[in-house]
Amino acid sequence: MEDSKDIVTRIEALLFAASKPVEVREMLSICGLRKKEKILSAVKELMKKYNDGRSAIELVELPGERFYLRLRREYHDLVKRYVKKPLFSRGIMRTLSFIAYHQPIEQSKVAAVRGNSAYRHVKILVERGLVEAEEKGKTKILKTTQLLADYLGVPNTPSAIKKALMLNLEGNKEKTGNRSSEDTMKAYNFEKSEEPLSSSA
Repeated sequence: MEDSKDIVTRIEALLFAASKPVEVREMLSICGLRKKEKILSAVKELMKKYNDGRSAIELVELPGERFYLRLRREYHDLVKRYVKKPLFSRGIMRTLSFIAYHQPIEQSKVAAVRGNSAYRHVKILVERGLVEAEEKGKTKILKTTQLLADYLGVPNTPSAIKKALMLNLEGNKEKTGNRSSEDTMKAYNFEKSEEPLSSSA
């Protein structure tokens, strides 16, 4: 019989190490469990631990039974002064901005403007929980998520997200000169990127 404390510890380790939201089915597979209830019970216990307001970290649930450990919004300004590595390549950030500006938009139209690399960009953004993709025929309809709105500190509406991204990107360009514009999101607790940081696609 699985020890409940051991399951909680393993789920916590998995969520901490993940650079993206983790689905319940992934937790089941990685932890070698069969019953979803055990995972949900462990997650519920972790939520009590992190979401009592006394931690700088919070555990949030996203659509699709996905869970994510992230830094609370009020600490973003504090830590971003010490984070030096860019979050994403300039190419991924441009694709994210394009989706945010034109959402909801077909993935094929994004690729038509941003090039074939956009498919890889979208895959990464969906994995990180910043963009959601809804199947529609042979393509997908893309739009930004509540998670992105939370990180930007704005309501989850296309107009608010567009404005926030524009202000962040333009403000960062003025302040950093030669530094890449994606630095404005580097403190949002996404520590790993599958895209080479030097890419300018």
